[in-house]
Amino acid sequence: MSVHEVFYKLYDNIFIETNLQNTDYDAVVFILYPDELGVNLPRHIGSFVDKAAKIDKHINNSVTVWNCDYVSGGRLIISPIGKVTPYHDVSVVKKAAQKGVVRALDAGAKSPLIVVQSVVHFPDAQLVCVMGALEALYSPLQMRERVAPNNFTKIGFHAEEQLSEGFERIVRNAIAMERARIIARDIGGSDPERMAPANIVEYIKNSFAGESNITINVIDDEKLIAKEYPLLAAVNRAASRVDRHKARVVEIEYKPSDLSRVTETLILVGKGVTYDTGGADIKISGRMAGMARDKCGAAVVAGFLKACSILKPPHLKVTGVLCLCRNSVGSDSYVADELLVSRSGKTVRVTNTDAEGRLAMADALFKMADSASKELNPHIYTIATLTGHARACYGNNVAAMDNHSARATNHSGKLQFSGSRVAEGIEVSIVRQEDLAVNVGKCKGDDLVQYDTDAKARNHQLAAGFLIKIGGLDDKNLKYTHLDIAGAAGEAPHEPSAVPVVSLCHLHKVFM
Repeated sequence: MSVHEVFYKLYDNIFIETNLQNTDYDAVVFILYPDELGVNLPRHIGSFVDKAAKIDKHINNSVTVWNCDYVSGGRLIISPIGKVTPYHDVSVVKKAAQKGVVRALDAGAKSPLIVVQSVVHFPDAQLVCVMGALEALYSPLQMRERVAPNNFTKIGFHAEEQLSEGFERIVRNAIAMERARIIARDIGGSDPERMAPANIVEYIKNSFAGESNITINVIDDEKLIAKEYPLLAAVNRAASRVDRHKARVVEIEYKPSDLSRVTETLILVGKGVTYDTGGADIKISGRMAGMARDKCGAAVVAGFLKACSILKPPHLKVTGVLCLCRNSVGSDSYVADELLVSRSGKTVRVTNTDAEGRLAMADALFKMADSASKELNPHIYTIATLTGHARACYGNNVAAMDNHSARATNHSGKLQFSGSRVAEGIEVSIVRQEDLAVNVGKCKGDDLVQYDTDAKARNHQLAAGFLIKIGGLDDKNLKYTHLDIAGAAGEAPHEPSAVPVVSLCHLHKVFM
């Protein structure tokens, strides 16, 4: 077993339990729904909750712990979702499950049992509840490598007093999603040295070892990267003096056992800047802290491929490209005013070295767009912590932007719907003609500018416009969606969210 899985075996100590009084558990976590949602209380604890509400009205507002003889371990943790308005979504269930499990562990429980009820108002509430509980158990990779965590022994999920095939499928899907999100959190959240490009490669190889439906190709030769990924090579120049910081391009491919059943091809290109100093346009005023999470786009791509390797969707063929580099500062830094020639042959004038993410992905995007026409029903994504503007506009949600072909199918709208079902926030943002035009070169010999420094608005849309133009996706009939996850990646002290791994899996029917 690889080191990233050592803190718990996702099947060996996770159970579906039909008996709320089973003595194998030392606490029961109960999600309390408001009366207007019409969720029935389990018969073992219904009367107790009614009495508790008369003792402490706060059971509807905050997590409370009770001595209860009617449940396993004699300890009942009541975690309310609170008032639900038309503006709330299923994320209230996820938060309640997380808080309930955390409170159970803080109370000394090692083997909590979670009550997972069906909620008509939220069709995927059971899946979200299980995922929320599992997420609460996560320990960061670098903690796990120092000391084997012992925060819990086992966890159980109770839906009803008889085993059902439907609930078993929900739990198995949730476990697969959590295994995928662990990879995304480990890569995205670990520090710049633990997840330097060379170490990410090693981690990826270990994570997918033994997977018969996965192939991995690593491009690490400097000359080859300079030739085939010249914009990535420019970003990487200052870092290339340190071997572990050198750029790598990792291609992970998933193929089902029967290719004749494939109906859709997905291509995901992820920004994997393991640390972003800003380069020659160096970040100041403390804004460099947190830049280890500039690799969360690549982390999401790896997580999605992991979900595919576990659940083996027969209708998908998937290629993920991790564009790994470090935007360092030094005597060989790339600088503003340089004129770079991209893989596409278009020249790009550098205007701000802190806008490195679009350059890191550009050549891989062009390569994938060039080959996508040979695939069946292709859809290309770029996934990146690309702009602070996306966070300013949409907070902790993902900004989803379609090119003309994807927009014709309302693709981002469908992704937004999937996100609403699985507690991941997606906001649809429209790429307009001016977002492409603003990237056109201003000087003789410039085909494109890396970033228009005079732009006062629409910064996340114009970044998508740059990627559309550099990828040759402005006039091709290829579906392309750019996901700016700058806000959704999460900030310390919170762990990376791994959003939008589950939304992508829901939309593309990785799990059913």
